[in-house]
Amino acid sequence: MGSKIRRMIDRASELLELAVNIIIIIAVIVAVISLWKPFMEFVQNRESAHAFLDFLGYVLNVLIGIEFFKMLCKPDVDTVLEVVMFVIVRHMVVLETSSVENLLTIVGMAIIFAIKKFLKEPKKEKLKTVSEDESERVRGYNEQLQNRQN
Repeated sequence: MGSKIRRMIDRASELLELAVNIIIIIAVIVAVISLWKPFMEFVQNRESAHAFLDFLGYVLNVLIGIEFFKMLCKPDVDTVLEVVMFVIVRHMVVLETSSVENLLTIVGMAIIFAIKKFLKEPKKEKLKTVSEDESERVRGYNEQLQNRQN
């Protein structure tokens, strides 16, 4: 009885997660389509530095949404770090920050890169299987090399 309830709860949580993913992808699609208006405002006011930063803020928000969706679909260390990295970049580029905040942002990025480089488990490489014909050919080549050396 308890395992049946547990399976039902697991299934319900999977369905809720799927519903949230669908809502997020719809929101991201709407956000991508709605980038047209900020882009046109940027084109009209391209002389202004604030126009570009405003447009960049919109774009980074959409990218964060896309990365968040990827994180929900494939939750692993890489996607989580990418989301955090985009959030940090958006904070540093779009918002006006002090020198201390910029330093902390750079330290945060360095920590993310250190995590990606040193603390991540190496991916297991898939071993290629060799057919009987290929292994026979290799044995033949090895025998030919040994005969030449003798």
